[in-house]
Amino acid sequence: MKNNTTAILKILYPIVEKKMSSRAAKFKQCISKFVDRRNQQLFDTGPYDRMAYGSIDADELHSAVDIDRVQVKKAISETYYWNIAAFNPRYAKDEPTILIMSLIRYYIMKKNTKDAQLAALYLAFSGKFYPSIHYAMFPVAEPSKYREIMEYVMNNLSQSFEFKKSKTVIATVKTISDKWLESYERMFKSFSDEDIAYLVQQLHNRIKSIIKNIAKEYYKAYENKDYIVYNSENQMPEDFHLADSDSLRCEKFIDKAMAKIQSNTIEYKYCKMASSSLVRAEEVKQILESIINDKHTIGDIKIVVRNMIYTYCAEPKSTKEVADIQFLTYTITPKPNTANKHLLKIDEIVEGWLDTYSTRYAARKKRLATKNAYKKSIKFYFALIIHTANK
Repeated sequence: MKNNTTAILKILYPIVEKKMSSRAAKFKQCISKFVDRRNQQLFDTGPYDRMAYGSIDADELHSAVDIDRVQVKKAISETYYWNIAAFNPRYAKDEPTILIMSLIRYYIMKKNTKDAQLAALYLAFSGKFYPSIHYAMFPVAEPSKYREIMEYVMNNLSQSFEFKKSKTVIATVKTISDKWLESYERMFKSFSDEDIAYLVQQLHNRIKSIIKNIAKEYYKAYENKDYIVYNSENQMPEDFHLADSDSLRCEKFIDKAMAKIQSNTIEYKYCKMASSSLVRAEEVKQILESIINDKHTIGDIKIVVRNMIYTYCAEPKSTKEVADIQFLTYTITPKPNTANKHLLKIDEIVEGWLDTYSTRYAARKKRLATKNAYKKSIKFYFALIIHTANK
């Protein structure tokens, strides 16, 4: 571009380079805190929740690298686009965005791909990207209030959707940010102000595209009422959703259970209750610790919890209260010939966990009684957590 400038490179980047020689660990801690605070949203199975990135987050970023907004703004004010009122992308004037872009360049110039990808992922979840895009794409009837609709959409997506392939929000966005970084690494090295504007626009466009595609399916289901509302006359028990009031109650049950599970504390007394002559309490505890401490399992844990709650509450004779003993009885009663896909999904996930996290199970599962005992123990534990978390 004829009027291009290199203000970010010449004014801000030398400061970043100097600071990061001693502040790299602080920056990583900043990212870690950001992820920890949003763990449930980031590892959810779809874009259910709006994810805020506020002034506190931005302040933590600037503090972590010891570069304040004034220093960043000074560099941006020297760019060719600063005085263009309607310049697009407007987030090329955003201090945290430009600071993170400079941090990504720092890692690229150090040939540190892993940390460059981490910084790019943080950028993707910063204020002008995923949070603002999600807000814009779901202006009404946001998915957090109508989870049953988004659940229907996510279950029926084809494999062409990145969310379907990657399974969690953070994995989906990481795939996008990694590809973006790989595609434009050369431009980070040249790093003119025009390059920066182009790069942030490209990342924004890519994230917007995947969320827009989901939003299109979501509002189609919302308008057409494609999701199935359960009532006492429903003759299709394997595909159901409850009426709004019951669905809201179920979502509250789920939230309380997930909060207890994500405390990462395994309740030994429940392991003991879930154990049997074939599966000792210590072994139940070891398997559950492996499952719950693996950050990649959070999506499947939530599916198991949700399916347990919804299948019980949709039963015609259900009390619709998981704190009732009937919930435990229903959940652990064998259903060997069921065609209910929600119950079959629970079994599929639990068997996958056992194959992954228990070498003893792998050696013993050929005996049907033993295989069933392991599955029952894991399911019973989660049922107990749901039950007690909602008392």
